Amino acid sequence: MMHAHSRTLVSYWDARRRDDAVPARADISASELKEILGNLFMLQRHDSSHHVFRLAGTRLCEIQNRELREQNFLSLWRGYDRAQMKLLLESVLANRAPANAYAIAETLGGDKIEVELVFTPLASKGGDVDRVLGLYQPLQSPDRFGRRPVIRHDLTRMTLPVTKNWALPATPPPPVPKAANDI
Repeated sequence: MMHAHSRTLVSYWDARRRDDAVPARADISASELKEILGNLFMLQRHDSSHHVFRLAGTRLCEIQNRELREQNFLSLWRGYDRAQMKLLLESVLANRAPANAYAIAETLGGDKIEVELVFTPLASKGGDVDRVLGLYQPLQSPDRFGRRPVIRHDLTRMTLPVTKNWALPATPPPPVPKAANDI
């Protein structure tokens, strides 16, 4: 089940789509997302291996204990997890649909919390779907981290984009039973 803030972001993204499959970056207003602003981030795809932070909320930067702007989002991940996050981001952009992931964030001191990440695709001015509006939502309080930064994330699970319309396919109606005299 998604965190309430995650549902807020996906609902907001969905409302901004209008008739388009993906809202434009210009359709997003930070003032409408005040409740979750500190955990939001925006990525810009430079190539499949470089999804760079354009913006990063203050709470996200505090948890990481550094400014993330202009850094590669994929640098938060290692090895197999990095490859999986790269594929997830590319899938969000290609399918033009949101996805989410869960990970364990760990500090140098060994403190751990679970985080939920949500990724929603956006179109740039030119119409290319090359941006991601995301949410980094701790599922436990990161206050115990103190000033110790998160040094690694371990991916625990992810949900791939479902369809271009962010909806599950309709279930076909059951077959109509034939009358006894039709047999």
